Amino acid sequence: MVTPADIRKGLEDDQFYAQYQPKISCVNGALVGFEALMRWNHPDHGLVPPDSFIGCAENSGLIDDLTQKMFDLSFDWFGQHFGQSPIRLSINISARSRLDDGFIDNISQRCKRCGLTPGQLIFELTETSAMEDPVASLDLLTRMRMKGMHLSIDDLGTGFSSLLQLVRLPFSELKVDKSFVMTAANSSESRQVVQAIVGLGRSLGIQSTAEGVEDEDTLRFLRDIGCNFAQGFHIARPLSAEDAAQWSSKGVY
Repeated sequence: MVTPADIRKGLEDDQFYAQYQPKISCVNGALVGFEALMRWNHPDHGLVPPDSFIGCAENSGLIDDLTQKMFDLSFDWFGQHFGQSPIRLSINISARSRLDDGFIDNISQRCKRCGLTPGQLIFELTETSAMEDPVASLDLLTRMRMKGMHLSIDDLGTGFSSLLQLVRLPFSELKVDKSFVMTAANSSESRQVVQAIVGLGRSLGIQSTAEGVEDEDTLRFLRDIGCNFAQGFHIARPLSAEDAAQWSSKGVY
């Protein structure tokens, strides 16, 4: 079982690293971005899955340290390979993260140092975390958007939030949860949910991304209903920094 001490030791000893999963256009297969994913290679236990340490980090107050570590790893790599390009980097933000003016200033300073524009960054928040305090979320997220950063509602469809409240928040992307995308081929209910979310985004002028694309039929379905972007094992598994940079040289899926 992972303990806070394990995480602290892991951070001190650089046991954490990032992988990057490509995101492509559903229309033409062109690379549009990468999602940065935190990984942990423990010296005794090997690869520790995120589900085993994210909750511990959140409950012990270490989630901000993990987030800053992800920034350390991904910003430098992304700036080196994709600075000032149309390619975007997506990073997950925990509901327990301390999001304030200092957080925003930290990102802005990192962008300048790494040769990135704020518009190249997408911060993903889960539907439930965005709705925990919609008034406070509106204030902070609006300031992030004013700085040029993009915001995504992750795992959309798994919560039970008020759509009216959701659309008042300044999100620029709706991300369809993989549980619906992965079952779309065999479930009419899942297809209807995916289509409804994509349609909602289109009506609001918000781009949509489907995660969990595992076969060509699903990708074709997403293209047919007008989904903007897709990611999943059918396109590419999460890649090391070196392999992700090499994958990007193909240009298209």
